[in-house]
Amino acid sequence: MTKINRRQTIGLMAGVAASALIALPAQAKTKIKVGALRFTSHAASFVAFEWGYFDDAGLDVEFVFFDAAQPMAIAVASGDVDYAVTAISGGLISLAEKGAAKVVGGALSEEKGIDGQKILVSDAAFKSG
Repeated sequence: MTKINRRQTIGLMAGVAASALIALPAQAKTKIKVGALRFTSHAASFVAFEWGYFDDAGLDVEFVFFDAAQPMAIAVASGDVDYAVTAISGGLISLAEKGAAKVVGGALSEEKGIDGQKILVSDAAFKSG
């Protein structure tokens, strides 16, 4: 009976793990189109792109630039872009209410004493969540 020491066992385990990785096909990146405006407020997306954060997450990002927020809402609803970094507009809210678009999160934060975006809703809409 052949005995193997701890170092040999660890090496054998590492070799088995590595051989499993070698057998895997190369993972293709998920291609997505992201609508954006050429504003400094959208800079985080451009920095993430340039620094390779999207690549690290397995995303092949193509930016599609717009001149205003409203056309981006329509582009998301129609499927011309997959995501958009955009402002809240009446059209976006209308499309979201109809289920044609989904608002995921905001890029702006409010600070006391600094006016930011205001979202106006009816009392009934506020009470219903």
